[in-house]
Amino acid sequence: MDLEVSKGVRDIPGSLQSATSSMPSGKALMYFGLLLASGVFFIFIAFTMFLPVMVLMPQKFAICFTLGCGFIIGSFFALRGPKNQLAHMSSMERLPSTLGFIATMVGTIYVSMVLHSYILSVLFSVLQVLALVYYCISYFPGGSSGMRFLSSALTSSALRVFGR
Repeated sequence: MDLEVSKGVRDIPGSLQSATSSMPSGKALMYFGLLLASGVFFIFIAFTMFLPVMVLMPQKFAICFTLGCGFIIGSFFALRGPKNQLAHMSSMERLPSTLGFIATMVGTIYVSMVLHSYILSVLFSVLQVLALVYYCISYFPGGSSGMRFLSSALTSSALRVFGR
């Protein structure tokens, strides 16, 4: 009986074998869950505690929100593996949204921690929220092209309204 079972396991089609070999380990799933939960927690804190007082303390919102985004991105590194995630993020279709998102994260931390600029902290926080939304939408089929169309339509409408 054991011989029949082991023979059947060896004869599993290649696609099923490759699908099961790419499954993340229990440890990877645990790290993914912990990092994702930490990221959601920091973003929740940023929006519930610091967004209402952003005029007074924009740095606290900026730092908390950026930490949350960093933890969420880190969760995908834990789930997919660093090499696979870097290859995915640097693919030609993902590279513009990845660079934009990382640039806004770095810019937010820089203007908040180094320059201590209230106005730039607010500006970069808004840019980072927009970059996060664009980054997330780009994962949906047609999301990037839809966002490009929507942003170009909004830009052209704004230029017509302001007379350019």
